[in-house]
Amino acid sequence: MARFLALSLFSSSVLAAGSWTPQHVNDLNQTLRGKVKALEPFARPCFSLYEGRQVPLDQTECSKIQQHYNSPTFRSEYPGAYMYEQSSMCASNSTSADECLLNISDPKDTGAFEQKSCNQGEVPPFYIEVKEANDAVQAFRYAARSGGKITIKNSGHTFQKDSSQKGALMLWTRNLRTLKRDRAFVPEGCSARESFSVITTGAGINCGEAYDFAEDNDATIVCAYSATVGLSGGFVQSGGHGVLSPSLGLAVDRVVQFTVVTPDGRVRKANACQNRDLFWALRGGGGGTFGVVIDATHRVENRIPIALASIGVDPASKIAVYGFMEALVDDTLALAKDGWGGHIYGNKIVYVNPKMTSEAQARGSMNKMIQVARRYGGTANITIVPSFHTIYKDYIIPSAQPVGLLTLINLRLMPDRVFFTPQLKRNLKQYFKEFINAGNLPYIPVSGPYTVKDTTKGTSALPAWKNTIWEFGDAAYWKWNHTLDERIQTVESVQQLSAKYKTLTDGGGAYRNEGNPFNPDWQRDNFGGLYGPLLEVKKRYDPKGVLNCHKCVGWTDKDSQASCFGIFENGKTVQT
Repeated sequence: MARFLALSLFSSSVLAAGSWTPQHVNDLNQTLRGKVKALEPFARPCFSLYEGRQVPLDQTECSKIQQHYNSPTFRSEYPGAYMYEQSSMCASNSTSADECLLNISDPKDTGAFEQKSCNQGEVPPFYIEVKEANDAVQAFRYAARSGGKITIKNSGHTFQKDSSQKGALMLWTRNLRTLKRDRAFVPEGCSARESFSVITTGAGINCGEAYDFAEDNDATIVCAYSATVGLSGGFVQSGGHGVLSPSLGLAVDRVVQFTVVTPDGRVRKANACQNRDLFWALRGGGGGTFGVVIDATHRVENRIPIALASIGVDPASKIAVYGFMEALVDDTLALAKDGWGGHIYGNKIVYVNPKMTSEAQARGSMNKMIQVARRYGGTANITIVPSFHTIYKDYIIPSAQPVGLLTLINLRLMPDRVFFTPQLKRNLKQYFKEFINAGNLPYIPVSGPYTVKDTTKGTSALPAWKNTIWEFGDAAYWKWNHTLDERIQTVESVQQLSAKYKTLTDGGGAYRNEGNPFNPDWQRDNFGGLYGPLLEVKKRYDPKGVLNCHKCVGWTDKDSQASCFGIFENGKTVQT
């Protein structure tokens, strides 16, 4: 409690930014019997200055943080840790000082933290570890009284800065741990004549945990290509794509019920039979926007064999890499129609397909790519594995990417018309030729729900997903010690590339979780024609805008001007 009271004293100016007062915070803490906690940035134990005040070092904790600074599994257990640090910092700060970062290349580099102040940035100054719905209910009730903002975070796997906010109260959902298998689930209030084979997951369950549970319970579930992404939070609420999506649909297509606490402080079941407008909005309209999801119930398939194709050429040969990619562009439409999904790594593909029931069938489908690989002295491995869990163990876990970076993602959806329109296809091949000749290898998720006839039906997922085959683009990076001018230059480069990608994808739209965070046309690109109806639902359940995340439904130009991305969108710096 002493630590919490100390927070109230030092951060009154920060609290005022979000309209929370120390009195409201203390009252909420008493109501929840001490559940409101001070929240420090992830790297704070390594600093002897915090918000300009002398504080004790915690060398033991600092050593752990330095050792695991790039680990997504380690970060997922800390409410103040984000996988991508642009969420934790106030990037528009005029002196690049409103942050608390270590050197990603060498977390023990003393130049990052000795005689430097760890500052709060965009990390909310306090949080509640949500373990039951009432925790969120009370938080919303006090937010209504104070005018304060609330932000929702699970693992912090966001590129969009939508689970952090200056002065807000964070609801941390990592420890909502429900995992339940039901082979004849009937959504609450619906007729028992229709039931579903499902897994219900608490908001804190991540994809790795869901994959393990599914394997142990004779099920196949659609989730992300990262073990630490939360299944039922911003992933599924924004659509949710994975390598099984080309044959099984988006994750959001498969949700049959949410338990959610809405900003009016009510616990609701949202499904096809009750709170249908909310159910529609939660299925694609974005996380952190319409309420705190306590759990979600996902339709699953039985455990099924999966065809696996790993085909590639020598990455050192630009001729071989371009020849491989040129052939892949020509064959992509046929492979998509056969149900293949996976990842393109420039010199190789790793594709999966539950529709292929035999190795011979899979080889027949992949024959053109096999022949191209052999022509350039490459390799081709086609096999049938017993379940998706094998792919999870052998490919997803080993390919886990380091985190702690400042990643400016810049991806767009690539529709099928690019692959059957001659000029668009020529443009794409020319791009790859230049990209590969410059020494690069393109990375492309192949995760559009192309063969799923009813994908996005009855959901608010971006309609462009219906015709999507690839997610295409690249990323840029800020460095931990970049000046504001250097950050601005990087964003200018992102904007230039974004315009190029929009042309190459023929305006295919963007998955809001992985699109350009500075996109001025974000409402159209991320939500299509659904933004207006989504805003109506938002106003119905959250009329005061208690949940107001970056470029989520309800975000305004005024919010942009005041935000920590303000200078990159309207030239306004943030002083601290």
